[in-house]
Amino acid sequence: MRHYVHCYALHCLDEEGSNALRRDFKERGENVGAWRQACYKPLVTIAARQGWDIDAIFNTHPRLSIWYVPTKLRQLCHAERRAAAAASTSVGGGAAGHLHF
Repeated sequence: MRHYVHCYALHCLDEEGSNALRRDFKERGENVGAWRQACYKPLVTIAARQGWDIDAIFNTHPRLSIWYVPTKLRQLCHAERRAAAAASTSVGGGAAGHLHF
């Protein structure tokens, strides 16, 4: 389960979005690994809307509070937060530093 905690988190936080993502990958014949990787991006988006505090999101949710935030998810949130801050303060305002999922 530890390799899928972020997928479970997505399901807990956005069940409809999680089901749609899973259905899309299944219809395209994608493997489970591709779906698993795709679960990160919506969680980073959720974290961005809630002040980037992915730990607080996990800790305050009744079904997620028993789980550790996956390291990769935490790293992606920090990287996107830094990129967003850099883009908002740079003259060009480009998104070259964003991670691509």
